[in-house]
Amino acid sequence: MNLNYRLFLKINTQIGQNRWLDAFGRAGAEWVIFGMGGWYVTISLILNFGNKLAMYLPIVIFLICASFGLVLSNVIGFFVQEVRPRLRFPEIKILFWPTSSWKSFPSDHTFVAFLIFFLAVVFNFPTAWSLLPLAIWVAWGRVFAGVHFPLDVVGGFTLAGLVSVISYFILHFIYLV
Repeated sequence: MNLNYRLFLKINTQIGQNRWLDAFGRAGAEWVIFGMGGWYVTISLILNFGNKLAMYLPIVIFLICASFGLVLSNVIGFFVQEVRPRLRFPEIKILFWPTSSWKSFPSDHTFVAFLIFFLAVVFNFPTAWSLLPLAIWVAWGRVFAGVHFPLDVVGGFTLAGLVSVISYFILHFIYLV
């Protein structure tokens, strides 16, 4: 058994040991990402109030990057074909049933959480760095909840970094030309 699976199984033994930890893990796995998205939209609108282009540009860029990244994630998932932990190890504990089970790698929730963080940094939003612990919470929560392997969240993080770097260079090319 490889390190990815062993680490997952070690983390998975913690489910059911502490109800507060279970609640914390489930919140990270399911709900924190919505708060991050709300923060991103709110800061974009407040920070540049009055300048419609500056207000909506970060939101539009996020939607374009998220769409591109999620399509790319599905293409990667089709070729990698890593199933969810529950299908590989039926005996594990999970905190909730994920909506889909056809792919596990890369983690879409982790991708979106880190994309929000990276784009907040690209757009130089105040307190952007406060999103980093929240993105890590989402990634950890996905593994803790039993719906992703550790490498799945590393894949989501990497995909978010790649998409963010591409968007950064495209934005700077557009503004410099």
